[in-house]
Amino acid sequence: MRNLKNFWVFVLPVCILFLGACSKTEFMPDPEGAQVPFQSDATQTVDQLLSTSAAKIFYSAWQKSNIKNILKQQSSKLVFTVFAPNDAAMQAAGLTATAISQMPVEELDSLMMFYTAIGPVTKDELKLRSDNFMVKSLLQRPGLYVKYYEYTQSNSQYDLYYYRHYVAAKGDDLLMNGKNVGKINYLPATNGCLYIMEKAIERPVKTMLEALKADGRFTMFVESQRLADELFLDKISNDIEAIFGFRLENEDIMRDYAYNRLYYKKDWGIETPPYQGYIGPNITVSTLFAPTDEAFHQAGFQTVADILKFNERGMEGVFFDENAYTAVGGFPMDTVYNFHRNWGRMFQPATPGGDKTANNATVFYSNVLNPALNSYPVNIGGNPAPEYAYIMPLEFSTGSNGAQLKVKGSEYPAATVIDGDINTLNGPIHVVNRLLFPKGFKLR
Repeated sequence: MRNLKNFWVFVLPVCILFLGACSKTEFMPDPEGAQVPFQSDATQTVDQLLSTSAAKIFYSAWQKSNIKNILKQQSSKLVFTVFAPNDAAMQAAGLTATAISQMPVEELDSLMMFYTAIGPVTKDELKLRSDNFMVKSLLQRPGLYVKYYEYTQSNSQYDLYYYRHYVAAKGDDLLMNGKNVGKINYLPATNGCLYIMEKAIERPVKTMLEALKADGRFTMFVESQRLADELFLDKISNDIEAIFGFRLENEDIMRDYAYNRLYYKKDWGIETPPYQGYIGPNITVSTLFAPTDEAFHQAGFQTVADILKFNERGMEGVFFDENAYTAVGGFPMDTVYNFHRNWGRMFQPATPGGDKTANNATVFYSNVLNPALNSYPVNIGGNPAPEYAYIMPLEFSTGSNGAQLKVKGSEYPAATVIDGDINTLNGPIHVVNRLLFPKGFKLR
């Protein structure tokens, strides 16, 4: 993102007004080795506070691990924040004193780094915010790379994947990744901050696609997209064969001739390297609103076959344009799914030359799914002027049953988040009970 500096000239004044991942902490430079300005009236270090806290099991892991040396390697005057589960929380997570004593040091290092973040996260700052404070833990996931946002000296193509926590205060309660982890038990230290939590944080291990498949509630959502991709590629392949005189592999078509389609695996997992030895962004972190099978039933689709038959009305518009040398068209349900998984970006405005503003951060846990998001710039900055910003196409509201959302202007009923904050490597999944139909969408 070579235009990132210009991006913030326009975006920063706007982002201050909005919620969630637009916080500048989403784009903070990697603080490794840096001294963070910090003042505290505390008299004890984080280590000293931990030693006398209700997190004795966590402290035993802290002592056995190499975390102190890991922190010193960052900087001798490093300021950091530790989110430590108390003994009951550790035991509930299966991390008993016996389990900790038997864990290899390498595993304990990972555990401690997962709960430790560079920089101070003070209670006062959390109380002043209506959004989530994104903090990057010390724990990196090897082999994963995210889009370049941070000013690292090593490269300008990607950032390493670090597990992140989205922290907020709700009254006297502390929220982590949308989940309530107990009362705010905050202890300022001379070298940072310590929070003692009543619940442990679950480390995501699955991608979005893996989580969807393992859950069992989203068969129609996943399978209808997979099969639609097969129909799309088969049609384009037939068209190309008629023109070229030979048949191409699907991977070649997707890469060279039909790259604009949002394929069902895209952004839901870990991308396959385009060539051997490639190192670059291979995972997208965002938010997914996943409709259950029952949501399809309510809309009149009882089976995946029903969805595919419905899509047939768009089949004539799917073809290979030999003049533009690219695949064009799509299916009716592509529009609906685009709002569920990609913020309806297929309708993002473009300049006369075809340029579009850059993707903004779109990681939103359930505690910020409210009307304040309705003006959030989903895309802003980059080469196009600010007037080409793409503002949130969804309308959020809050009801007695929780967060609700619909496509702006749609005459269809709003969907309700019936199960939120399913954390994955790609970000949160929120389960919704209705499909997100745009205005004027014809089901019959």
